Amino acid sequence: MYDVYCISAGQSDVKKEPNVINKKNMYLNYGLLGLASQINDENLSTIQLQGHFEEPEVFFEYCLNKGIANTRYPVFISMPSFYALSWLKVFTKLLKNKAKIKKIVLGGRWVIDGHPEKIKALLPDVDVIIDGLGDDKILSLLNREPLKYSTQVSSLNYKILDERKLYQPSLEVSRGCGMSCNFCQEGNEKLQPLKEPFVITSEVKSILLNDELINMTPYFESSMFVSNQQWLENLIAQREIYSQNYLWRTESRVDSISPKLIPYLAKAGLRVLDLGLESASHKQLTSMGKSKKPEKYLEKASSLINTAYEFGISVKINILLYAGETSQSIQETFNWLDKHRKFIKGVSIGPVIAFGWDDKKKNFMDELISNGASIYSGNQIIGVSHINLSSKIDHNKALDISRELSCEFMDAKSYYFLKSFSYFPRNYSWENFNSDVNNQPSNYSFSI
Repeated sequence: MYDVYCISAGQSDVKKEPNVINKKNMYLNYGLLGLASQINDENLSTIQLQGHFEEPEVFFEYCLNKGIANTRYPVFISMPSFYALSWLKVFTKLLKNKAKIKKIVLGGRWVIDGHPEKIKALLPDVDVIIDGLGDDKILSLLNREPLKYSTQVSSLNYKILDERKLYQPSLEVSRGCGMSCNFCQEGNEKLQPLKEPFVITSEVKSILLNDELINMTPYFESSMFVSNQQWLENLIAQREIYSQNYLWRTESRVDSISPKLIPYLAKAGLRVLDLGLESASHKQLTSMGKSKKPEKYLEKASSLINTAYEFGISVKINILLYAGETSQSIQETFNWLDKHRKFIKGVSIGPVIAFGWDDKKKNFMDELISNGASIYSGNQIIGVSHINLSSKIDHNKALDISRELSCEFMDAKSYYFLKSFSYFPRNYSWENFNSDVNNQPSNYSFSI
């Protein structure tokens, strides 16, 4: 079997509507894959297993079939979000009591966030809790020499990922952001330089599979992708030297990419760009700390998506319904999207959510409340606070507005294109998708 088992926690609680389509998403835990790759480099046979939306009992049986009960090493678990807590409580108990795992190690920087004692109280079967990044810590738990720097961007060994052929791959190309948006957990994390193109070229060569499934289209993972012309010209040159013609996707702000770079990005293989517009209301953009000059910000956004469309890059716009929304502010955002409808491939829209322990998110919550929001009194998940955006737009109405706007600006075919490019299993065809949608009606975020 394997020496070391690395587990990406699944979810019983979910952020999005728990319908058949949303549960098809295969979100790769690339942070864990970087750590698992380190372990594998120590001549320890390693496997990464992902829980996704499987029930913890079902996933546990799958892990047993993979030989997890026979390991003499710690089992490493990554908790990507607070939504994984209830799942982990069941799963770690099964590991400890039925598989007789002696040491369970848990990490998850955005969840633990300085409070390992709170996690320990919620997950008593966990033995070791790693706070913060694990790059410089994980090997010491295996009595190996730890890496010197914890901020380096890892190379990912996809050979150790279970069912790797089904995943659209990710390449971590940079970390951090530093733009200080009120709602962002990486707002104060310093933006690091992009990984060198020759390194990306080498990684792509080892990752991409040429098979009968949907083409592999990597996601260049970066909280804010910021490149210059020289970097793009180097990537273009590398692609030509090694005859690489893969297409890729990344995420950035609408004011962080110059339209002048779009021709180079297109030539370098970019085909899908996720852009955090967040709002088209001047008031809301100012309130959320997105821009101090919203008029110029929206002008840049307009120029960017028009140019992207011209060069064949599909743009998905991210919209955040924020504290203090009114019918007027939402109408302003609708009007902007409607004006640019031709140039937008799809949208992702949802109300603001406050994540974290109470002491960590207090300032953010105070900021939301000062803008007219209140805490939603319905069912809450530990570490997840849903928000009534204003006295006239409560949490449930915000969800309805989000779905309505999403359906207005994205049809099923566009939704499938965007999801199959990055998140759907590579064997999930358009015919499979249509069959699921037709046979299992739900509040989908696209028009049918």
